[in-house]
Amino acid sequence: MIKDYIKLIRPLNDIMIGFSVIVGSFIASGRQIPPINSLIFGFLTGFFISSSAMILNDIIDINIDKVNNPSRPLPSGKINTNRAYFLFYLFTFLGLIFSFLTGIITFIIALISYFIAVLYNKKGKKSGFIGNVMVAYSMGVPLLYGAAMINKLGLNIVIYWLMIFLSGIAREITKGISDVEGDKIAGVKTLAVIFGRRTAAIFAFLFYIIAVSLSPLPVIMNKVYTMIYIIPISIVDIIFITLSLLTIIKPTKEISTKNKNISLIAMLIGLLGFLMSTKP
Repeated sequence: MIKDYIKLIRPLNDIMIGFSVIVGSFIASGRQIPPINSLIFGFLTGFFISSSAMILNDIIDINIDKVNNPSRPLPSGKINTNRAYFLFYLFTFLGLIFSFLTGIITFIIALISYFIAVLYNKKGKKSGFIGNVMVAYSMGVPLLYGAAMINKLGLNIVIYWLMIFLSGIAREITKGISDVEGDKIAGVKTLAVIFGRRTAAIFAFLFYIIAVSLSPLPVIMNKVYTMIYIIPISIVDIIFITLSLLTIIKPTKEISTKNKNISLIAMLIGLLGFLMSTKP
C-alpha cells in the first residue's frame, strides 16, 4: 500500500524539485549557507507542490493511463480517486504554507507555479507543445524560487533556468513519443501525435542542442570554476545529445521511455555541477 502512494507522488521528481530550490539559493548566494529554516521551507515547498501536481496529473490521466500505464496506482485501483484528491489538497496546502514562511515573493512564485500546474493538468496537457512548455517551466522554476528566497536573482540563475527549461521541453517531447497510443485515444495533440514519432524526436534534439549551446556561458561570464563545471556539464551534454540521437534513429516506446528516465538523472547531475562549480 505504501509503495503505491510513493509511486503516486513520484518522489524522485519531487526531491529533485525541492533540491533545485536549495541549489538555486546556494548558487545565488555564492555558495554561502542561507538560513537553515529557509532551506528547509524551500525544499518542502518544492516537494509538496510537485507532489500535488503529480497526484492531480494521475487523477486527470486515469483513463489515459489505463492504456499507457495500467499498472499505476489509480488505473489499477490500488488507490481510489477520493484518497488521491485528499492528498492533492493536503500537499497543495502544505506547499503554499511553507512558501509563505519564506516571504511574499516566494509565496507568489509558488502560487503561480501551482496554478500553471493545475492549468496544465486541466487544459494544457491536451494542447501538446504548449503543455510541454508549461511542464518545462515548472522544472526550472525552483532555481528562480531559491534565488528569490534570498533576494539574489541574477543573470547566471536565469541562464541555468533556461538550460533546464529547454532540456525540459525536449524531455517532454520525448515523453510524448512513448505515450502516442494513449494520447491519440485521449485527443492529446503532442508533436509525436501530429507529426509522427521521428519528427518529434528531431524537435527534441533541436531543443537539447539549444540547451547545450548555452552551457559555456557561465564559464564565459566567469561565474564558475571552469574544470569543476566542465566535467559534469560535459557529461550531461553528451547524455542529452546521445539520447536524442538514439531516439531519432529508433523512436519506439521502449527507447523513448528509457531515454526520458535517463534524462532526468542527467538533469540531477547538471544541478550538482551548477552547485559545485559556483564561485563565491
